Amino acid sequence: MGRESIMAALVLVSMGGLAAPAEAAAQQDVDDRIDLFFDCQAPGCGDLDYFRREIPFVSWVRDREVARLHVLIRSEQTGGGGRQYRISFIGLGTLDGRDSEMVVSLPGDATVDEERAAIAHRVTLGLVPYVQDTQTADRLRVLYSAPADEPGTGHGADEPASGEARDPWDFWVFRIGANGFLNGQATSSTSNLFGNLSADRTTEAWKLSLGGNYNRSIQRFQISDGSTVRETRQDWGTEGLAVRSLGRRWAMGVRMDLGSSTFLNQDLRWSVKPGVEFNLFPYDESSARSLTFQYLIGPSHFDYTEQTIFLKNRETLVQQSLTARLALVQPWGRWTTALTGEQYLHDASKYSVTLSGNFNIRLFRGFSIRMGGNYSWIRDQLFVSAGGATDEQILLQQRQLETSYRYFTSFGIEYRFGSIFNNVVNPRFGGGGGGPMFF
Repeated sequence: MGRESIMAALVLVSMGGLAAPAEAAAQQDVDDRIDLFFDCQAPGCGDLDYFRREIPFVSWVRDREVARLHVLIRSEQTGGGGRQYRISFIGLGTLDGRDSEMVVSLPGDATVDEERAAIAHRVTLGLVPYVQDTQTADRLRVLYSAPADEPGTGHGADEPASGEARDPWDFWVFRIGANGFLNGQATSSTSNLFGNLSADRTTEAWKLSLGGNYNRSIQRFQISDGSTVRETRQDWGTEGLAVRSLGRRWAMGVRMDLGSSTFLNQDLRWSVKPGVEFNLFPYDESSARSLTFQYLIGPSHFDYTEQTIFLKNRETLVQQSLTARLALVQPWGRWTTALTGEQYLHDASKYSVTLSGNFNIRLFRGFSIRMGGNYSWIRDQLFVSAGGATDEQILLQQRQLETSYRYFTSFGIEYRFGSIFNNVVNPRFGGGGGGPMFF
């Protein structure tokens, strides 16, 4: 939890009457409890049962329209690979105008249990001002855990009482990982191997990132004449990013790329693209809202595996791109939209435009809609092989084919009605808090 959390006051709730029947305990002081709507838009708080158990002194309701307090949780990734959670307490109804906010940061190797415990701890602390004038306050107890180096504790005599911690890694964070899968039956099999590594350094002034990945997949099928079809797809790539902060709204940087892809008919590719970015809102508000405009321009080189439909074996071209991205996380829901245009300068007709986005919005009490997807207008497929693709490569999607557009979309609606209260936890026949298992 860190030094700050250790030194913080820990609020423990003793509801009393544990020997009483559950039904009687549920009715006690119900009218006096704060009706709370818990709205987490961040990783680490998907197990709602855990928070109901840890924070039993409020009435958990499932709709914002009937709540007196809206707890909205947003997060951003930190330079060390962890996450910073921003917890907003928004007063509604009789608590309208009583808003507050708390922040907690966790390291990148924090477990799910550490994440949810830290969030529950901060939410509990943040709720105290809202319940201090109610009967619930009589049941609260406050404990204090002294740090090891506090005078009089008898611990930490050889450690300095104050001073900044030294970072031997100078803000650098490294990651390395690998995974794979294998599945099959008598007439078919699929295997995939994926590996990645990265190095990142993030400070207020600089953001440096270097990463690489390798992917190899093999598919095998036995067809009706008894013969076996086998196709392999192999890709690797490295990406680099260096960004310099220029105040609260501007940044400049350069993106670099090096890689190879059988899917894209590329034996080798590289690019170097410097550029600038402007944020209409200050960057320190990005957990709640941001509207950025990013422009990049620079050379891109390609060595093709097979000659292209433009009779090229290799070429070096200058490419530019402009991206506008809007991201909002608000009490009414989430909205993210991005529009990107790319163009080769040697021929203005060689361009692509991609519109992508997703949102989840509550329109009125109990009713919400969600939608996500992207659509691309494609006019810049310079890499398409002049020899085309075999039927096997087409069916197994092992080669990128010539196309003028590409799209993906998903959507859904949800309407909830019935009891507004949601306090009871009953995990029987549903497993614990570890989440579902997928096969």
